[in-house]
Amino acid sequence: KNPDVVWVGSGESNSRNSSSWGNGIYRSADGGGTWQHLGLDLTHNISAVVPDPTDSNTVYVAALGRLWGPNPERGVYKTTNGGLRWDLVLKVDEHTGACDLRMDPSDPKTLYAALYSRQRTPWSYQAGGATGGIFRSRDGGRSWNKLAGGLPATAGRIGLDVYRKNPRVVYAVVESREGGQVDAFEEKSRAGGVFRSDDGGDHWTRLSANNPRPFYFSQIRVQPNDSSRVYLLGTDLWISDNGGRTFRAGGATNLHPDCHAMWIDPVAGERVLLGTDGGTFLSHDR
Repeated sequence: KNPDVVWVGSGESNSRNSSSWGNGIYRSADGGGTWQHLGLDLTHNISAVVPDPTDSNTVYVAALGRLWGPNPERGVYKTTNGGLRWDLVLKVDEHTGACDLRMDPSDPKTLYAALYSRQRTPWSYQAGGATGGIFRSRDGGRSWNKLAGGLPATAGRIGLDVYRKNPRVVYAVVESREGGQVDAFEEKSRAGGVFRSDDGGDHWTRLSANNPRPFYFSQIRVQPNDSSRVYLLGTDLWISDNGGRTFRAGGATNLHPDCHAMWIDPVAGERVLLGTDGGTFLSHDR
């Protein structure tokens, strides 16, 4: 509604043993010129910030929580007064936080949240379980339902995206170890992979087992006006031209590996920004 208002959540949501943490959320009212700290310090790691496009004072935050120990300040937070007060509207337990959050572009009251349980120690990394999964709210975060309908019963890290042209189409890339252990670097999961729903999350179809190094990436994007064009982020950029059933490496010779952030222009979908370990890359041809 007001493009001069910019929100930034601090902390890293990728659970490497070298990951650093943040001290909450910041807001700028002048396009990034100056910033105000607005709390959520104890969340440590914020995975997503989703403003309501119709109301600049209403914002949702996906808080993943501490990596090295439990804490209750994790889940989905909401403010209705520009960050002066935050309410924890979706919480499971002190080990399970929100690793992704998406809003229906046609209805700001409908949200999809991905919850993920994980904890590091100096000698181990434990992640996934029955507390994680995809949750949906249709009333602006007042109530939430955990979605099933074809999704794995136990899940690790999850990435989400909503198809802009038809928001009833929702994509997810889901880490799951059902049926056996999956190596951290394995590109294909035994039970997880790429899922699609055509009815707003009630039912899901598993399209493929592809899921590049899920604990470190788990990012999926769908072209705003073409649901057959789907992207997975990983050490390379993986592209599907058949709606997520098969993927090929991006093929761009100048891309730096480890793709961690992607933005597709919602109006001019050919324009794509990609954030990698080697900087920011721009494409004008998808």
